Amino acid sequence: MLCLLEGIPEFTDLKSEISNLKLQAEGVSRQLRGWADSLQNSGIKGQRYLDETTRRRDRAIRERDEFLKKLEEIRKRGAG
Repeated sequence: MLCLLEGIPEFTDLKSEISNLKLQAEGVSRQLRGWADSLQNSGIKGQRYLDETTRRRDRAIRERDEFLKKLEEIRKRGAG
């Protein structure tokens, strides 16, 4: 749409603003693509595969990892 506006003579005086908007739109597009790639490469298959059992398991794994991290911090403080 912005490329189309750039070519219309009535919008010639707004060329710099249109150019700035195009740069912002490209940045947003790159960010969205990065997020989409991140989701595609994650372990989550999709929302329809997430049931309560899966959510509970994932929560338990996160809590276990946090607990182990705290234990490691305590161990390091005690050894130091």
